[in-house]
Amino acid sequence: MSQADKRRSQRTSKHNAKRTASQERGVWNQPQRKRRRKLSQNFLKDEQTARKIVGEAGITDRDLVVEFGAGAGMITRALSKKARKVLAVEYDPFWVAQLKQTFSANENVKIVAGDALSVDLPNEPFRTVANLPFHISTSILHRLLDDPTQPLEFAHLLVQKEFATKHARASPTTLKTLGWSPWYRFEAGFVVPASAFDPRPEVDACLLVAAKRGPPLVASEHRELFRALVRGVFNGRGNVVGKALRPVFSKKQIRRLAHDNGFSADSFPSQLTVYQWANIFEFMVRTVPQSRWPMPESTAKHHFGRAGQR
Repeated sequence: MSQADKRRSQRTSKHNAKRTASQERGVWNQPQRKRRRKLSQNFLKDEQTARKIVGEAGITDRDLVVEFGAGAGMITRALSKKARKVLAVEYDPFWVAQLKQTFSANENVKIVAGDALSVDLPNEPFRTVANLPFHISTSILHRLLDDPTQPLEFAHLLVQKEFATKHARASPTTLKTLGWSPWYRFEAGFVVPASAFDPRPEVDACLLVAAKRGPPLVASEHRELFRALVRGVFNGRGNVVGKALRPVFSKKQIRRLAHDNGFSADSFPSQLTVYQWANIFEFMVRTVPQSRWPMPESTAKHHFGRAGQR
């Protein structure tokens, strides 16, 4: 392609981008609004906010970025100016067609038609930047964080404000957050008001950041065993740590753990930090016979499945 052809292609791409941005800010017809509400599509209206998100993510020309729910391409445009490669995933066929037209001249943008919950993820280091439909935020976190051996480095996700603050706080924490925290650090970033979206959601959004730890607090090969320990305590008999840990530890061991790690045996499981949980887990692996260890879910399913076949 000649330099003149490249310039014409770039001008066409910019024109398409401006036209799409104009459409985003315009009046949507009823079928479009119905489809967007059905898919929980709340698109950003403000280019400055999209640029701020990409800036907060620290995207450079060395990065491979996966964007879930690209929609009309507001964040995609900001990413395309910074990233080495952008994989823009979109489920809605209408927006897939629009995205392919808008970014036809952007060699570093690939439009991927598919479901964010099942599309293949890269097998090389990558980052995720996305404005998530609120109703699938938890499912996306499971997709990205359940297996800490996959090469995700950072995730910057625009989610419901309450959802972001719940996962970012050190204490009280949730069972779900603890299942990811030994391998990822969580932080709540800046708030995006509901007025910045179309259609307007009922609540404000917030940027949730998940950054891979180096080194992790628990070895990745022990992730299911760690989750089994935490799950057993959260769901165990007695609503305090001292009682819920008894199936695994002796009373003397629990007193030692509480003293050495600065918590009370009368604390609720949610009041302990991930660092305290990691120390409890390390102590279990080092001192407790395996016969007293909790059974990971995968092992339990395999065990009872085989038992049922006999």
